[in-house]
Amino acid sequence: MVTKLVVVGIGPGSPEYMIPAAQKEIATADAVVGGRRALDTLASEWQQKIPITGKLGDLKTELERLSEHLRVAVLVSGDPGYYSLLGWLKRTFPDVAIEVIPGLSSVQVAFARLAETWQDADWLSFHGRTPNDSELAYEPGRKVAFLTDRKQSGAFICRVLMSAGWPKEAHVAMLERISYEDERKQEGTLEEGAEWPDFTEAVVVVQG
Repeated sequence: MVTKLVVVGIGPGSPEYMIPAAQKEIATADAVVGGRRALDTLASEWQQKIPITGKLGDLKTELERLSEHLRVAVLVSGDPGYYSLLGWLKRTFPDVAIEVIPGLSSVQVAFARLAETWQDADWLSFHGRTPNDSELAYEPGRKVAFLTDRKQSGAFICRVLMSAGWPKEAHVAMLERISYEDERKQEGTLEEGAEWPDFTEAVVVVQG
């Protein structure tokens, strides 16, 4: 029986961008659940490691098996409150105490890279989902950040926004592999961004 889970936000990728409370929780956990890259980077040799493969039924079984006797840390990229496994965990284990340790979202770091505020921005996602028409509507001065995926890339988002009425001259910035040594950023107009095909796991920031 699952009694408690700790969900740890690990930030955009590099351990330098992870808060000390998250580092401490990972270091003291008996078992660590997360993506393979996160496990390779952050888990110790002595800890049990459970990769998240997308088979959530198998993950549920593993969590039930481990957490009855062990302290389990579930690692999620960015901040747990923003499009992470946290929602699934709450639905799957409604009677379980869940502790959440926040992390820096890649969107926050992207705005920092651009020296832009984000309290006046809308955060949306094309990562495995599609915002509705009203969410994509153009307003002068509007600022929006998007997560992408391999099918709905930065270039795809630029084309969708222009079809939704955004001016082709609107400013777009695309950032990928945020916080890693090979981090990449490109800025231009929506019309130009529609021709940048390889920003597939990125943050896209658009300003009308």
